[in-house]
Amino acid sequence: METTPIYFWRETGHEGYLSQWWMDHPFTLESPDSSPITFKTAEHYMMHGKAILFNDPKVALTILKADHPRKVKALGRKVSGFDEAIWNENRERIVREGSLLKFRSSPELKEKLLATGERELVEASPMDRIWGIGYSPEKAPASDRSRWGLNLLGKLLMEVRAQLREEEEGDPEWTKV
Repeated sequence: METTPIYFWRETGHEGYLSQWWMDHPFTLESPDSSPITFKTAEHYMMHGKAILFNDPKVALTILKADHPRKVKALGRKVSGFDEAIWNENRERIVREGSLLKFRSSPELKEKLLATGERELVEASPMDRIWGIGYSPEKAPASDRSRWGLNLLGKLLMEVRAQLREEEEGDPEWTKV
């Protein structure tokens, strides 16, 4: 059984499907209270959730229309009324929900995620010490873990993987988003 971490970063990389910017499988949020909303990427979901959290429907709608996650990321920085403390309290929940939708909506992606077994998932972004570790995939294996960033995305994806596995095994402990 493979035990080395899986380092991912860009959507074009070998493990690109783990990236928030993966564009090959849009997914839809169905709700009995509103019309379905389709998200081009998990980044779209995250930034839309951020705009909704801070009651900025104009930016939320613009995010849904944006064609690339780079634009979405920039729009997320323009959300009016942003409060970092409130965002920090909600960001993991929002990203977890988006990741569950992403992987539940595509049997192919779900199978790939489950096939990672129990390996550690590490977003090896050299530019992000919150969602990633602050090191590239090439430099991460030799880096000092005590200097790593938070790796929130990697940790959330491991939680999502565990939840999907338990759902497949019929464990009723998890509730669906």
